[in-house]
Amino acid sequence: MVSAGSYILSALALVAVGLSVGFTAYRLRQRLIPTWQGAQARLVEAVVAIALLIWLGEILGTFGLFYDWTYVVASVLLAAMAGALLPAGPVTAGDPPPPPVAKASSGAGPPTVPPPCTSVWAWVITFGVIALVFAHWGLTTKDALDRGIFNFDSLWYHMPFAADMVQSHSTTGLHYTETVFTNWFYPQNSELLHATGILLTHRDTLSLFLNFSFLGLAFLAAWCIGSPYRRGHLTVVAAAAVLECHTLVVREPGAAKNDLVAAALLLAAAAILVHAWGRFRQDGALVPGGGTVGGPAPEEALATGGGGGSPAVTGPAGPTSLVWPIAAAGLAVGLAVGTKSTAVAMAAGLTLAVIVLTPTGRRWITFAWWFVPALLGGGYWYLRNLIVVGNPLPQATSVGPIGLPHPERLQEGRPDFNIVHYATDTGVWRDYFEPGLHQAFGALWPLVIVLAIAGGLLALLRGREAILRWMGAVALLGLLAYVFTPLSAAGAEGAPVGFGINIRYVIPPLLLGMVLLAAQPWFEGREAAGERESGFWPRWGWEEWGLLVGLLLLLVITNRADAALRDPARTFGIPLALIVVAIPAALLFARARGASRGVLIGGFAALALLVLAIGYPLQRDYLRDRFGPESEIPGMQLDSAYQWARDESDARIGIVGTTAGFLQYGFFGTDLSNHVVYLGEKGPHGAYNAIPTCAGFRAAVNAADLDYLVTSPFLNFISTGKPVPSPEARWLHGDSAAKPIRRSGPITVWKLDGRLDPAGCGSVNAPLREIPDTPGV
Repeated sequence: MVSAGSYILSALALVAVGLSVGFTAYRLRQRLIPTWQGAQARLVEAVVAIALLIWLGEILGTFGLFYDWTYVVASVLLAAMAGALLPAGPVTAGDPPPPPVAKASSGAGPPTVPPPCTSVWAWVITFGVIALVFAHWGLTTKDALDRGIFNFDSLWYHMPFAADMVQSHSTTGLHYTETVFTNWFYPQNSELLHATGILLTHRDTLSLFLNFSFLGLAFLAAWCIGSPYRRGHLTVVAAAAVLECHTLVVREPGAAKNDLVAAALLLAAAAILVHAWGRFRQDGALVPGGGTVGGPAPEEALATGGGGGSPAVTGPAGPTSLVWPIAAAGLAVGLAVGTKSTAVAMAAGLTLAVIVLTPTGRRWITFAWWFVPALLGGGYWYLRNLIVVGNPLPQATSVGPIGLPHPERLQEGRPDFNIVHYATDTGVWRDYFEPGLHQAFGALWPLVIVLAIAGGLLALLRGREAILRWMGAVALLGLLAYVFTPLSAAGAEGAPVGFGINIRYVIPPLLLGMVLLAAQPWFEGREAAGERESGFWPRWGWEEWGLLVGLLLLLVITNRADAALRDPARTFGIPLALIVVAIPAALLFARARGASRGVLIGGFAALALLVLAIGYPLQRDYLRDRFGPESEIPGMQLDSAYQWARDESDARIGIVGTTAGFLQYGFFGTDLSNHVVYLGEKGPHGAYNAIPTCAGFRAAVNAADLDYLVTSPFLNFISTGKPVPSPEARWLHGDSAAKPIRRSGPITVWKLDGRLDPAGCGSVNAPLREIPDTPGV
């Protein structure tokens, strides 16, 4: 499938891009936020690196230059410019001490900061939990490696969008996937990251592992929220209780789903804001309306000064800047909104928090430092929509009584009811909502929901700092927005079959709420976890021990994380966790205990070589089995057509009937070189609808210059086992240019030799009366 030489060249391209982007992100953080060190600095650098990867793709794709060699050259030139224009700043000894837990103000001066928690066993528990989650995610990934990407949305549009970007070398076009939804208007940051992996390796193997990087980002952000209060170990375990849920475990690993991507970026934004505001006080926080408690005035913190006109302040930790962390948090929020439009509600809440926490008189300038990076992080796709449709979010058809430009849809998959629609319907709660929540979060699902809400409420009402109170408000806003989200209870009236699938929309606020629950002590007089130590263990009180034990039980009982140790696929999941969690943790631990920097670099270099050595046979086996005869992907009688497309290369394949459209990714072939076109009729404002007549259909086939055509039925979302007949196959009968070469039930693959005759339709030239706009309704 891929020669050893091609694999090595792809690996070198990945290394060049990775090192270049990583160096640029590090140098930017070092120059603009020089006093941040440790986990918080790595979090900012990760956000910047993600943004750089996306910006490179967007810039090149805008001009039709999205090629592997241009991407590598551009990333290397970017690193060279960073090295030349951003000389290394002063190396600090480390982070200044984290802010202590706020106590009653006595006016006696700054309190003494306790020593950091260094318990070996606390770290063992923390990294053990992270490794368990990675191993559990590895089970689903192993399934994808054995069969191919099987997630419905990934086959429908995530991966087709990525493949189309690579084939067209552009990010400005609209890839029409079918004629029911309008997902070509969705923001596509995550798809662009998948496209970058395909671009550099010429295969989709990396897409099976991309979400693991965002799993790591979520854990890092959770640690950064808890660590200023000596509770990072607890916040990591709290985050694991959500990251281990069934909703994520069965959809995110080994696929291109992006719910975790948005959630991790939103949590990263919250973590950066918590750390940024915490650094500008000694025993208080920036408070709404101005003033601080025991710290430098916020007017100083946001006043213009410092090198290059960047706002700066001299605080207890020395010269630093508040606006650059605000910009980094805004960038993370923009990247999240540029990934999923469902992130808008929490993004709005974070924006409001930044504005209100900023003193009066500085709010406009702070908003600019926040909003401009956010716009750069996610505005590209909304700007494209604005140009094409006149509406940045075409799914929104109106604002109150004001209508907005939007594509008209002649067909729909299912009604887009929200949860509020069924708020008092006990039958729906019994038959759909309760089973869906049980499947998503296990037998203790009420406890998961209650704890997340409690975390938001406790932060809002009892948070020791204003920034934490606002993070609590953001989590609650996200939970409230979820119940009003369209499609959260999708399905026919009284039968919201889409509820269970779309529970994923609530993951970001649940994650933030659970982390906030563990972030601070909630009882007066309690000390923060880890402030004192006794032997190997932090001297925790009943609150910390109880919370830790409860969270661990919730993790195992609710999500059955023990499957990582029982499932046959553990032979892949456990080594995966060792490679990506345990070994890096051991190297970092050795460095913290005095090992030289050379040992750390050498260890990670050896680990990288090990991954590259394992990667070649892993990719070879994956490509051999991908969508093969034993894969049973994608089902719906398309398996035979998938197996036919495996060996096709550089073919132009048309598909009609939404069943093939919703599961189109397999038609791109093993080397992703087939050009796949869903045949439809363009309309105003970016609309794309089914072709209503035989003559029009035959003319569209001719215009697309196809080698093959796949005909399929209309996918009935209300009852997937009862597809609705679609007439395109009938419209091909009698034309000698179309010859069936493979059939499986209602699915037919046609070889096209020459042009179809639009005038030869005869009696079959009738409208598409067979296709209702919403089946079953």
